[in-house]
Amino acid sequence: MNTKYILRFVLIIFLIVTHLACSTDTESESATTIKHTQIGWSAYNSGDFTQSLLSFKRALKGDPEYADAHNGVGWSNLSLSLSLQFSQESFQNAVKINPMNADAWVGLATVLYLRNKNKSDFDSAIRAIENALEGDEQYLYRHDYSSEANLHALKAACYYYLGKKENTINEIRNTLSIDSENSTALALQSLITE
Repeated sequence: MNTKYILRFVLIIFLIVTHLACSTDTESESATTIKHTQIGWSAYNSGDFTQSLLSFKRALKGDPEYADAHNGVGWSNLSLSLSLQFSQESFQNAVKINPMNADAWVGLATVLYLRNKNKSDFDSAIRAIENALEGDEQYLYRHDYSSEANLHALKAACYYYLGKKENTINEIRNTLSIDSENSTALALQSLITE
């Protein structure tokens, strides 16, 4: 009879512990995802792109729907000069999950500009920049570009390659009104006046 009560007691304790462990799994996975994402951005900002890529991938293991981790994978991959396709997919995943992630839109615009398979890439890059400018400002200017001037300069470059001179000139003006020493805008301006 004593053994019967002990077994019930052990079973009850086991069920309680199992229940508690299951209920905190989601919380701990979320905390782990955020922690790895923060480690990833810290590594990225210090120039350790390999470590940042690994940290962002660890974050995605905890939560495959965490937009900022997808964004981090895209930027890390891009900074390591790995596959543009993989970077593009990562940025697309980020904006699909969080369409207001302006940083991911900038990353997508950058990939499309660099890829330039055809003129539609430049058109798509321009739309991505416009989405970035309409997105959540908390995500802008985190790294790799420092102001709205850089975004207008990228738009100017896209218009230049599309052969849209008037649009290029307008975006150069927008860029230089924000940053009169923007090297991209100044280079484009000299190309247009030649």
